[in-house]
Amino acid sequence: MGKPTPQPGIGTLVPLGLVLVLACLASSILAVAYVLLGAGVSQVRISSPLSGHMVAEGEVFVVHAESSGRGLIKSELLVDGVVADSVSSSRPAGLTDWSVVYSWRAQPVGLHRLRVRIFDVSGGVAESSSVVIGVPPPGRIVFSSNRTGTYDIYTMRTDGHELAAITGGPGQRREPSCGSERRLLFSRTEDGGGSDVWLLQLETGRESNLTASLGGDRWPRWAPDGGSIAFVSDRYGPSQLFLMGPDGSGQLQLTREEFLVDQPSWAPDGSRLLFAANSGGNWDIFSTSIDGRSLTRLTEDMAQDGQPAWSPGGNEIAFVSNREGNRQIYVMNADGTGQRRITAFPSGAEQPRWSPDGEWIACVAYTGQGEGLDAREIYVMRRDGSDQMRLTDNLFDDTEPDWCE
Repeated sequence: MGKPTPQPGIGTLVPLGLVLVLACLASSILAVAYVLLGAGVSQVRISSPLSGHMVAEGEVFVVHAESSGRGLIKSELLVDGVVADSVSSSRPAGLTDWSVVYSWRAQPVGLHRLRVRIFDVSGGVAESSSVVIGVPPPGRIVFSSNRTGTYDIYTMRTDGHELAAITGGPGQRREPSCGSERRLLFSRTEDGGGSDVWLLQLETGRESNLTASLGGDRWPRWAPDGGSIAFVSDRYGPSQLFLMGPDGSGQLQLTREEFLVDQPSWAPDGSRLLFAANSGGNWDIFSTSIDGRSLTRLTEDMAQDGQPAWSPGGNEIAFVSNREGNRQIYVMNADGTGQRRITAFPSGAEQPRWSPDGEWIACVAYTGQGEGLDAREIYVMRRDGSDQMRLTDNLFDDTEPDWCE
């Protein structure tokens, strides 16, 4: 008799089927064991990023989480309490140690709280601590810093990335002011000499001296239309406000006070200038018409008020005051009414500058790793002081920010 003809596939299908049945049975037994013996999550944490990380709006952002326990079957990333991404275990009975990667498209602008939630087979759930991520408004900021031992002008995105020095060489360059057509003003002090107002053409890198004065010329500020420049000079005595053309021509003294004048800021329509003045031994804030004939005092406090900045809408003024202790950022109406504090940094804040849309303020706060002035770091925040985002963190003095673009 001949041998029976084998039926194709039977020899492989039966063992494979048994394997699948046994695998499912083992998973079911393990799942039941987790329920009876106690499934659960012992640890959930976001390993990266750390709180304070900044990311550009619209950028796809990766979040890493680590969890451990018994019977872990599902994981979710929550952004401001809403599920943004989820991952399920490939094992029905769950896992004991689980490293999970999520993705999130960073939006909208503002601060966001990220948490990770883990589920186990018994129905238990646990959440990580929150990690706060900043999504700043788009744009760039220029500022001065002594990172190389002397002050130069730097630029960076509003998320702190793409940091680059845009000046270098002898002398110190400070107090930058961004203008149209990629033109940057700054004050430059030579070693052992006075200071002058300089113009930097960002496209070419060419620097030119606009004042070449025997005195000290500083705090240059572009007029809103780019047709003139306000600056401060002590060439004839106590520091006063001056005006000149964008090429340095037609330099004209604007104020003629008996007290020191400093830190000019233009009204958005170009009709008036704010400034700080040391009247009677106390610093307060004033405004003047550009013909110098109309002077208005806006603050009158026993504390020191200074560094005024007119909002792009023209209805508000940010300034600095130590009236409630250390120096903090305040905002008032354009006529001086409604003065209110918007920051409470433990060691103080200063140098407010409005974003072009008037919704954000850049400033510095004494939160860095250095001592004294070297503790100043750059922040951006909403106009009411909320959603504070730190852009720099180092041992050096990052100061005098201005919005550029």
